[in-house]
Amino acid sequence: MASQHNVMDCYEQLAPLTSRMLELARASDWDGLVLLEQQFLSCVERLKEIELTAPLGPSQLVRKHDLLTLILAADAEIRDIVTPELAQLSRLLGNLHRQQHLNHAYGQ
Repeated sequence: MASQHNVMDCYEQLAPLTSRMLELARASDWDGLVLLEQQFLSCVERLKEIELTAPLGPSQLVRKHDLLTLILAADAEIRDIVTPELAQLSRLLGNLHRQQHLNHAYGQ
């Protein structure tokens, strides 16, 4: 069992983490983004494991809502940035695969 403090601590860590991830995505710093994504996932896993001994209070619920709003907005913008990049990477890998297949079939 965990306290409300543990839950709020997770959200307080996630909000600035997603903001930093968004900065890295905007800068196309994919390596940095992947590193922070691991930290993000670790926080989310901790949050999933927490069983509250008592419900959050009204002020905590308001703060949780505010933090979730920030987290989800950053997450949506990160996805908007990353999705086209992943599509381009997929196309490049597809082209590379076709080129390798042709090289194998017809010699280099």
